[in-house]
Amino acid sequence: MKSIRIEFAPDSIAKRLHYTSFPVLLLAVFVLVLLGGLAWRANQLFQGRMYAAEKMQSLQADIERIEKKQLKTPPPKLPQEQVIAVNQAIAKLNLPWTDLLDALEKASSDKVALLQVTPNSQKGSLKAVAETKNSDDMIAYIEALKQQKLFTAVILEKHEINEQDPNKPYRFQFEVQWRDGVRQ
Repeated sequence: MKSIRIEFAPDSIAKRLHYTSFPVLLLAVFVLVLLGGLAWRANQLFQGRMYAAEKMQSLQADIERIEKKQLKTPPPKLPQEQVIAVNQAIAKLNLPWTDLLDALEKASSDKVALLQVTPNSQKGSLKAVAETKNSDDMIAYIEALKQQKLFTAVILEKHEINEQDPNKPYRFQFEVQWRDGVRQ
């Protein structure tokens, strides 16, 4: 026959622990430690989230303050002289240099030496100084410049003979007007 356990003691925690097997107790302790660790980690995550939310509010306030400050201060105005200087520099950079130099090169010969080229972007013109040995070569060069499609007008402004030079070359100054957008 099977033995029956008769217990007259009232039901209590101590009584239940006494009759609980060791592996079940070990499992219960493990579960309690695991729950404690999870609670601790949840608390850390919650604290981190609170810190991030406070930091975000602080940054939003900083952004709003900076934006208000930027809206109050107008952008700096440049002096009129500086604006004019910048516009002139941009105009010089936007000259059709390749087209102008190509047109001058197509008209040139070994009898003419181009000494100086000065563009005027506002007028769309170019002044140049050149030298040649005689007046015929000078006239031929001016006529060759007039044949270039880029130039609308070619004007011989002045010419002189350089008396100090033993070869006595003709030095002449001319001005050409160009048209925009013409490729040769």
